[in-house]
Amino acid sequence: MEPQRMSFLALPVLSLVVLSIGVSAAQADSVQAVVNLKERTSMEALARSVTDPSSFRFREFYTPKEIREIAGPTDADYNRVLNQLKSEGVQIISESPTHLSITIRAERSSLQSLQGRMALVSSISGLRASHARHPHLKIMNRVTRDDAGVQPATIRTAYGIDSIYKAGFTGKGQNIAIATFDGFYIDDVNAYYTKNNITPGPIVDQVMFNGTPTFNAGSAAETQTDAEFSGMIAPGASIHVFASAENSDAGELAMFTAIMDDNRSKIVNYSWGTCESNVQADHKTEMDKVFARAVAQGINVMIASGDSGSDCMQDGTTVADFPSVHPNVVAVGGTTMTPDATTGLATETAWNGSGGGMSASYPAPSYQKGLGAAITNRAYPDVAFNADPASGQPTWIHYDPNNPDTAPADAAYVVIGGTSIAAPQWSGFLALVGEARASGKTLGFLNPVIYPAATANQSQYFNDVTSGSNGAFSAAVGWDEVTGWGSMKGGDLFTLLRNN
Repeated sequence: MEPQRMSFLALPVLSLVVLSIGVSAAQADSVQAVVNLKERTSMEALARSVTDPSSFRFREFYTPKEIREIAGPTDADYNRVLNQLKSEGVQIISESPTHLSITIRAERSSLQSLQGRMALVSSISGLRASHARHPHLKIMNRVTRDDAGVQPATIRTAYGIDSIYKAGFTGKGQNIAIATFDGFYIDDVNAYYTKNNITPGPIVDQVMFNGTPTFNAGSAAETQTDAEFSGMIAPGASIHVFASAENSDAGELAMFTAIMDDNRSKIVNYSWGTCESNVQADHKTEMDKVFARAVAQGINVMIASGDSGSDCMQDGTTVADFPSVHPNVVAVGGTTMTPDATTGLATETAWNGSGGGMSASYPAPSYQKGLGAAITNRAYPDVAFNADPASGQPTWIHYDPNNPDTAPADAAYVVIGGTSIAAPQWSGFLALVGEARASGKTLGFLNPVIYPAATANQSQYFNDVTSGSNGAFSAAVGWDEVTGWGSMKGGDLFTLLRNN
């Protein structure tokens, strides 16, 4: 069955240039790849400049055009790269407005020696096989009732979101990007909003950037969960789905580059990952630049922390999940939520599947320096939200847990858990904050704001989760490697972020 799609958008900031090529794209050895060019000024330097209160650029975020002027090659050098690619018989598919990456198609054998012969090329992504990313969701069961699982109204009350709506904020004017893979049913997303009376009703579209993605039932369940739950929290927002046609290192890089180039969304949700130990060094370097660029552009990347606890590979070893362990993203862990029938508030314990731990390669970022001597490297997650499948939430999707490889004829409510339901609800919350900020000023990277605030007064802004474990780590008073600072106290945290 083919998914229904609507409202496809072409990226307005990408120019399309097709050159004559000496090799057919249909040949078996023809590959699509991304040529990454060397930066004149590093993305890390730009990220530091917008997060350092003493910098003249503090919270004055960069546009792709500015990045081109500051960090991209000169126009003359860039044109020489294009001309050389043309002389090599390469098809130019698209160019980043930063002039730091070029998507191409060519014969694999001709590209393998290209990097060494072009001084401005830092890397070429897409020439080798890589680990596929996995969705961080746990599907419980397909149901016929519309009251199965934890309902949206319960979530909004438990986490203090209702008070934000009463103040008049719905996420109006805000944009959320869903970073994902493969095709999906966009009509299911809109049906979810209608069935749950999500008003005024988010606007959802798909942005095409690296081909037409094929349909996969499991991927579609992930994509639709992310879009439905982020929009459920921020009903006035616009949601843009960037679904890569290729689930690989190159596909991941192309996806995030397209989102940064587009630059509408200051919130990105990503509910996919792999083990840190599986990621090749060159791809880590590529993603380091991507996530530093996100900080430089004022974009929060909200990433599900994983669903296998502290053991990413489930082989008895303690391994971090990537990219949720990256220091320039916000990692969202999971809790088991039990709503109080009288107050509507929730008690929470750590969900045993919540990804969390410490990186084997990234040192502790400055915002984590106050966590104690034991935190020598980047530790995660940063925050948490309901994620236990036992307290799962219903989505409206074409999915049958008993036959996961084939989409059923009709959509139905399916109760889902995993940190994939936690991250998009945090994304929706940040859209509410974005609407409320004075003069539309972008908040920027969340972690340097919440870490000092929570250190000073965690109980005002977060529900501290102090029991449960994810295997190697246990929840405790204060920050921990299972739930971070805990789940949001929506009203007070909203006020902090609105006024910061």
